[in-house]
Amino acid sequence: MESAVHAAVPLRVGKKMRKRRELDALVGGGGSRGGRLLSASSDEGEPWGRRTSRRRRSRPFVRLAAALAFCVCVVSAATVLWLFVDVRRQIASLRIEMDRVSRSSNSVDDALQVCHTTAKELRANASALSAKFAALDQEHKELTQRVAQAAQELAAVSEQLSAAPKLADTPRRLAELQRTVATFGSQINGFDSTISSTHKQALAAVTGVEEVRNLLHQLDAKANETIANVTANTKRDEEIRTDLGNLNSTLTSQVEALQTRIQEITGNRQCYNEDY
Repeated sequence: MESAVHAAVPLRVGKKMRKRRELDALVGGGGSRGGRLLSASSDEGEPWGRRTSRRRRSRPFVRLAAALAFCVCVVSAATVLWLFVDVRRQIASLRIEMDRVSRSSNSVDDALQVCHTTAKELRANASALSAKFAALDQEHKELTQRVAQAAQELAAVSEQLSAAPKLADTPRRLAELQRTVATFGSQINGFDSTISSTHKQALAAVTGVEEVRNLLHQLDAKANETIANVTANTKRDEEIRTDLGNLNSTLTSQVEALQTRIQEITGNRQCYNEDY
């Protein structure tokens, strides 16, 4: 007990005298005797003070390093989280864009199918109208030939009447010829109107076919543009995925390096504490 008391007393005296020496240094006074007492007392308490000062100096450094490493880890984690959220948002927007493009391509395909069907129907109608027009033209030619033949017969009858005016059946034959000519004339007029209407329908069908052809060209151009947009979006998605993989690998290596640095700092701190 006495040895412990004697060991503790110089330390207390050393602390008091060291404080007194610091006060004397600040004031700027003090005698040689006081200085000798202070030096003697400081020599007695110097090992303990040196140890405590070294420990106090090492503790702020270790705390500062740990705080700095913790801040770097927090900033890295926040950066990774922000980048992950941003990439997820971009991927979601790209998926929405790809869905919209796929829906538009489906609608374009439906429109192309409808246009192809309409074009086939118009072509079939145009072919039927052309065949009908050819048949009407043939009938018109036949009627023209029959009218010419009837005119020749009428001319022959007229010649016969002029040669023999007292023929008994001449009025009957003239009446029959007139009725035949009138019938042929009405039929020719009907065929003329039918031919004109058929010609108009054929022109309308040709115009419709041209319009459908132009629409098909426009739809083909739009389909090509849609395919180009889908290809560009797919390429952009692949680039974003590649950048995300590179970013993840870089951040992982940085986090591992920070963890290694923290472990080294912690190991140095433990070795330092064991040494002192």
